[in-house]
Amino acid sequence: MTQYVWTLRAPGIRNLQRVTTLEEMQETLMVLELPGGVPPAWILTNTGSSDDAGHGHYTHNAGGNDEWSLTWTRLDL
Repeated sequence: MTQYVWTLRAPGIRNLQRVTTLEEMQETLMVLELPGGVPPAWILTNTGSSDDAGHGHYTHNAGGNDEWSLTWTRLDL
């Protein structure tokens, strides 16, 4: 099972750091009801500001208090 270490930075939420599966990461992000929704799984595993598939950074920028970012790295266990 592939695990990811990830950090969410969002207004009103203390920096959230976790190690989970991709599915658990998606579930957590959905529960938080972040502005603009949750980045789809293909962004988290294949794109973003990424040097390698599975590693990257996603920023939702609706401006002001709606800006949040997610950084993740796939762990190869």
